[in-house]
Amino acid sequence: MITFTDKRLYVKGTCSAILSDKNTGDIVYFSDKFQTGNMTTSVTTGEIRAGLGNGIATIIPSDSALNVEFAAADFNLFAKMAQVGGTLNYNAPAMTCQIVEASSGTLTIDVTGGDPVAQLGFSDVFCYVQEVGASSPISIYGKSYLISSAGEVTGFTATSGKKYKVWYCVNQASAQVGAVPSFIDPATYHFTAQMAVYMNATGTASNNTGSRCGWLYVIVPSLKLAGTGGGVVGDQSTNDTTSISGMATIADSDVVSENCESCGGGNIYAYYVYVPDNAAESIEGLAIVGGLITLNASAKAQVPVKYVMANGELVTPNYTDLSYELTTPISGASVSEAGVITAGANSGDGEVTVTYDKVSPALTCVANVSVVGGGGG
Repeated sequence: MITFTDKRLYVKGTCSAILSDKNTGDIVYFSDKFQTGNMTTSVTTGEIRAGLGNGIATIIPSDSALNVEFAAADFNLFAKMAQVGGTLNYNAPAMTCQIVEASSGTLTIDVTGGDPVAQLGFSDVFCYVQEVGASSPISIYGKSYLISSAGEVTGFTATSGKKYKVWYCVNQASAQVGAVPSFIDPATYHFTAQMAVYMNATGTASNNTGSRCGWLYVIVPSLKLAGTGGGVVGDQSTNDTTSISGMATIADSDVVSENCESCGGGNIYAYYVYVPDNAAESIEGLAIVGGLITLNASAKAQVPVKYVMANGELVTPNYTDLSYELTTPISGASVSEAGVITAGANSGDGEVTVTYDKVSPALTCVANVSVVGGGGG
């Protein structure tokens, strides 16, 4: 059996993931504490049967889907609200306590720290009163008492000289409130996850000793959250997690594509982008595209060099990653560090040697150059 020597890559572990606003690109959620992370695809393969024996004549796919299931160990209220399409705001009512020493049969708290407000889910503004130093059975101290915006407790009879705890709600600027609607319509975001890639050799990570050799980025341009991650776990032995789960939807383009087919299957659910730590890993050669470089005297031209990738694809490089030398000079001509040839006043023919030295052995190619319209060299 024929064998090949391609490097085998292994993906394990999610470094981080983000949700971004689809319109502005603003990052609205980030976590690097993921415990699980899975992308799954599915499609219905519909059989068409025909002929003698009603055999399978063909199989036509339909009902494709891409699902995202990520769970982070940290708690994030925004993500829970995004899952259910709920709102998230600050300045929420929160319970607070104030100790008051009665000077008469009535109690009045100091409201300089904020007026009493109704607890979420209630219309009336009320408080609870407990006597300091006394027992507190629910049947007595679980009774609610109306409290005014001025801090006056209604219906409770105090004993002068005794201290009381008055529990009431006040709006706290830093307190967040998430409202879970009865009509759950999850939000849609751009999703990106970063996963670690390894190989069975010393990798090219920054420390140059481990086996990690790059990163895999999973990008879902339009992720409709599932609506199932808005709950909260209060187990004594299991922490709550934040779920980023949902289904990819077709991201409608806002520009006209180069494809002339209107239903050519060009819609995209997701992208997988592998970024090796060693940028030269898949570069196998250099090529000059277009043949002879011809330019007028005193004009400029970019050396049209391309990377030749492992699959034969030609890719435009970052020109400053290469070096350039006029190995056959032309009078008055020069070449910059970015591969821009500047012709002089004289005509002539020459060569530019392009070198990529981030691999061993270095890759080189030669561009033929002709300057026309100038004086004699």
